[in-house]
Amino acid sequence: MPASRSPDPQTPPDQLGVVSIGAREIYDEVIGLRSEVRSMGQQAEGVREELDDHESRIRSLEAWRYGVPVAALTGVGGALVAVVQAFAK
Repeated sequence: MPASRSPDPQTPPDQLGVVSIGAREIYDEVIGLRSEVRSMGQQAEGVREELDDHESRIRSLEAWRYGVPVAALTGVGGALVAVVQAFAK
């Protein structure tokens, strides 16, 4: 792979070539950037809504998970009371 040559510091600027960027090119790039930023904002809003949805689902699963042992203990306790009452008669 050939090494890239940097211009000789002694080379006059007019031999390096001229780059000209006009106002139209700058304007077009700014407009392109603006549309990309808007698109990213819309994507961020969608991600935020999805995160909120996942958060609420996780919270409801956690609440259900912690409620199951309490319900199971209540059910077992009620069954034991019923068995004791049945045998007490």
